[in-house]
Amino acid sequence: MNIEDGISRNKYSNYSKENGNLNIKQNINYFTLEKDKEIHCSKCHALVNNKDIYCKNCGEILENVKSKREKFINQEGEKANFKDIVKNFDLVNGIKTSALSLGILFILSLIIKIILVGTNNEISEIINPIHIMLFSNLASVNIFLSLFMNSAQSSIDFGLLILLLLPVVSFILPYRLFMKNINTSFIRHVKNSLGVAIMYALVLVVLAKISQVQVSLSSGFNQYGYGIYLGFSTFSVLIKAFLIGFICILSMGMKREYEKESIIAGILKIALKTIFIAYILVLILLSLLHFAHINYIYELGLNSYASDLSLGLVVSQLAAYLWAFSNFIPVDFGSGIISILSLIKSNLSLDLILLLGSLIALSALIFIIVGCKLDSKYKGKDIKPVIIFSGCYAVIMGVIGLVSTIYIGDNAASMLSSLSSMQMGFNFIIGMVISFVYSLIMTLIGYKLNIFN
Repeated sequence: MNIEDGISRNKYSNYSKENGNLNIKQNINYFTLEKDKEIHCSKCHALVNNKDIYCKNCGEILENVKSKREKFINQEGEKANFKDIVKNFDLVNGIKTSALSLGILFILSLIIKIILVGTNNEISEIINPIHIMLFSNLASVNIFLSLFMNSAQSSIDFGLLILLLLPVVSFILPYRLFMKNINTSFIRHVKNSLGVAIMYALVLVVLAKISQVQVSLSSGFNQYGYGIYLGFSTFSVLIKAFLIGFICILSMGMKREYEKESIIAGILKIALKTIFIAYILVLILLSLLHFAHINYIYELGLNSYASDLSLGLVVSQLAAYLWAFSNFIPVDFGSGIISILSLIKSNLSLDLILLLGSLIALSALIFIIVGCKLDSKYKGKDIKPVIIFSGCYAVIMGVIGLVSTIYIGDNAASMLSSLSSMQMGFNFIIGMVISFVYSLIMTLIGYKLNIFN
């Protein structure tokens, strides 16, 4: 290549000087003309009107071409400082979104309280709609029970994933009203999702503080009374509400055009779809096995919790736990830990061993298909798409492990006579590490082979 060719293809030249070919292919959909917010002309400092495109005094143009992508790196390649990043949060719409979603969540919680509690005055004194709002965000609750002769205290986690339906439903309308149209880029969508999640979590923390209940109840005529203190863990409310709010808004606003803008956006969308589809498949499989009278619930030591009313809760929770197991993550089921070693050194029935083995095969197949899709979509020689996918997937699995833990200690079980002590779930750190390694290996196999190519 001679010097003239080098000049003609200079990175600052948009068209070739030889044949007029476009050198820099940029999608104009990612750029817009935007009016400066300054009320004075940048050149002559004359006062200008908000509707003016040109300065009436000197003729200076008052509009600039700006990127819709809202990158953290500006056109000069310099990193934007923290102050500039914070300015991009849409505080007003963030407050509107979180406030409306909490309002809808309160109404839903009030309806649930009326349906479940009814006219039971004693339970109404303890449980109010705010408590149901906090329960639906899977927050840990602290209970202190004072009896005539002794007292007991315990922390309880009700990480029932089915409860997440309430926050998810409450976010749908606010997102469409206040967030959908202002998210013009993936980075801006992430920032706005963070802003909504932070405000959503902070409000719930305040509600957790003011909703602490301490009541004295009577157990009957000439019977001793007892006192109950109920309060929610501030740290648990903050972390779980933030994660739930962020993931809800982020997943709702994933647009197809973001995939062209950022490889992370496209792969994150694939990771979310992978977990959702896998969860549904496992849920369908468990439901079919139950109707086929294969009693895997009894083998896992959960038969006492699977009445006709609670069966849906148990199966929906098991689907998440068994998918984690299929990723080689050890899962605690109260009666013991189910891990890959359980298929070799255990007294499990042949039916349950076949179920667990089939889930492992299913997960391997899903990751191989995902790897093929990544290769077909990104066609890269390196394994960067696979690493990004495994990272996104592992983080989501870690979040599931964090919020889905169910724990009722011996003290709590003695207070709630209808329940027995139990612990179910998996460690979120171990879950992230193992799911990252496993998904990386299996997805890489599909990425390299790409049997659909």
